[in-house]
Amino acid sequence: MNAGLPAAISATLADLPPAAAERLATALREPDPGVRQTTSAAGIPFASLAWGEPSDRPLVLIHGITASARLWWRVGPALAATGRRVVAVDQPGHGSTGHWAGRHRFRETAADIAAWTRAAGLDVPELQVVGHSWGAMTAAALPVARIRPATLVLLDPPAVSHAVISQLVNDPSEQVYPDIATASAVLTAANPAWSAEDVQAKAEGLVQLDAAAALSVLLENGDWDGGLADISDPAADGVPVWVIRGDPATGSLLPDPAIPGFAARIGADHSLTLAGAPHSPQRTHPEATTLALLRALG
Repeated sequence: MNAGLPAAISATLADLPPAAAERLATALREPDPGVRQTTSAAGIPFASLAWGEPSDRPLVLIHGITASARLWWRVGPALAATGRRVVAVDQPGHGSTGHWAGRHRFRETAADIAAWTRAAGLDVPELQVVGHSWGAMTAAALPVARIRPATLVLLDPPAVSHAVISQLVNDPSEQVYPDIATASAVLTAANPAWSAEDVQAKAEGLVQLDAAAALSVLLENGDWDGGLADISDPAADGVPVWVIRGDPATGSLLPDPAIPGFAARIGADHSLTLAGAPHSPQRTHPEATTLALLRALG
């Protein structure tokens, strides 16, 4: 490992915390489908998927562009098995939420998600938040929207130029499709390492997707900085932040040159790399992703 770069970790079921290993292994092998909920906030009927007991410590999961709450179908129930109330939200224009109103700026989306967090009764001192990709950009701006999580985790937050992020517009795995069968066929061909459930979850998301939402988020936000500017805002002072990324050699969108900036803000010991993992490690490395998230969440 190069000096100054995050520690690289890998994990199997055998590496999960002993105290919760059996419950975690069961949750990963036979995940609970969760409970669908709808909560209106900011004029938007936010759809979400929840696992765990309502009285447990809340953990909000925020998906990335063209995905939905179903991205977390395996990791969500695993985290709930550690005694958390895990709630994965469908962002505007995505999943079953819909109601895209053109609010593509990261702070605008964060303000809407903050309104949902309050309306859902999740804005409590012990709240923890994990955001992936575009969801990480949203999560990074939550303190500016007056939501201050006890722990904020950015999972592979993209720190790339506009030229790079805009290329996703042409990615077959990020397109809107007329039906799940067509989307599934394209996704299976393009992502042979994905499980059938991951293909199904992503296919559903692509069929539900508001194309205008994806296009404006990808094309109208300029360069992406991984959320660094927002977590460096005075509103985020004192909020513990972790960064977990995939492997730059296998698709992470958080490259090595971006790491020193994050280390200066959050501390070098609050960054991890998932060895061999892509940009969305939930799909291909669920054990390592769960282990890394639990390390960050405590």
